[in-house]
Amino acid sequence: MFGYEKFDTISTRFLTPVTRVVEFVPRGIDGPYKVLSLSASVVPVATSVGDGYIDVNGRVDFKLVYVDLNGGVNGASYNADFAVRIDGDLRSSDRCDVALSVVECQAKTASALTLSAVLKVEGIVTSVTTIEPLVEAENSFSTSKVLTLPTPAYNMTHGFFVDEETSVKDVDKILSLDTKCGLTSQKVMDKRLVLTFDTTAIVTYLEEGDIHTATFNVTSEECIDRDDVDQNDHVLALPYVKNARIVLHGVTGENVIKFEGEIGVNISANRLVEAEVIEDVFSLSYETNVTKNSFDSVAYSGENFYTERIFGQVDLPSPCALVALPTSRIVVAKTTTENGLSIEGVAYCDIIYSTDDGLSAVCAEVPFSLPIDCNFDGDIIPYATILDTAVKIKGDVAEINMLIEVQTALYGHYNGSYIAEVELGAEKEVNRSGLSMYVADEGDGLWEVCKALTATPKEINEQNPNLNFPLRFGEKVLYFRRIAK
Repeated sequence: MFGYEKFDTISTRFLTPVTRVVEFVPRGIDGPYKVLSLSASVVPVATSVGDGYIDVNGRVDFKLVYVDLNGGVNGASYNADFAVRIDGDLRSSDRCDVALSVVECQAKTASALTLSAVLKVEGIVTSVTTIEPLVEAENSFSTSKVLTLPTPAYNMTHGFFVDEETSVKDVDKILSLDTKCGLTSQKVMDKRLVLTFDTTAIVTYLEEGDIHTATFNVTSEECIDRDDVDQNDHVLALPYVKNARIVLHGVTGENVIKFEGEIGVNISANRLVEAEVIEDVFSLSYETNVTKNSFDSVAYSGENFYTERIFGQVDLPSPCALVALPTSRIVVAKTTTENGLSIEGVAYCDIIYSTDDGLSAVCAEVPFSLPIDCNFDGDIIPYATILDTAVKIKGDVAEINMLIEVQTALYGHYNGSYIAEVELGAEKEVNRSGLSMYVADEGDGLWEVCKALTATPKEINEQNPNLNFPLRFGEKVLYFRRIAK
């Protein structure tokens, strides 16, 4: 008599971010004279979800440029593994995406060199819950409605390689490599995803004793074919740099610097399903007891991309000359004000410059606030990348020009109620009166009248063609029965 259908619905929640400090003491560097540049990037290695926790394992890659005690410029790379646990209301069956970012990095040179990075670890947890609403009610009278349900579609990882090269003179040594990747556009079609990425790599190297930088900007379009991709899917793609390296080749006086990078992409997708369910039901023959449940879900619902140039400046000694821009990074946060939504943060870049006293460096900070033109009342998570950095020195001021790209992930709210169970009670006593009358409460609709008089909507409308719903208090509805003899 009653039919139910199962639907897997998803709901996303954001765990309180955890801050973790990772320190590393490298061997083989005894008392560096002066640190010129330090960058730190974080790479996820493995994530596991248990009942009540998430274990995150990753790797911090430090890139250091320094002047040693003999006045020589050197570079070094170090890897530091770390593990962090995030506690929360979690089940082992939940899926967790982890966003890792470097908030701060520094080099301490008091006694022994110590490299440190402050990491922010953010957990985004997606739970799957099965609901079973009433969708069919035979031999009964019912009203229907449409529920919009966020359902899981697919999750996958994708990887691709990028490379580019440039010609230089004689390279003495590679000092550092700073690599970043950001998603700049995406297109979802039936059975295909088309994702566009911008990968930026800054190589700092010595050429004939002088510091130089080479910047590589590689745009990649990745087409991913899958039979389960639907053009209406909501797809979230988050790239990260898995590995990057520099390969040198060529001949004396004409070297070639080749950048090679391996990019990983975590991809998750959900799909909105419109399900027609029974909103209310009653039987002409039996008393009915209806149990209703509700759901309240948060699910990824789309993204926006913003590109913006930001500007700043930092004081330098005069006279000085720009030498190199070996690294940059960005820290972002979402803010909401009375005037709307903005993405605020700070972009950082290391500036190596020379004076009569030799090489020095400064870490410049460029705060920014990017207004977001987005009519959206759900949750917004920003991801930012620096695509380009340029610096001009004018007198004792370094003028900084940065191109940043912000990807905002939008999470919408979906909720509703449904009939989870219908129990048939006692058989209704047959009303053998030829005429019944219903006296309405304020706001009653056709459905309330039908249930009270045990009549069908068609019968009530045919016998009371002048009724206007909702009814006013005290309004009367008559119903004539055909009594079987």
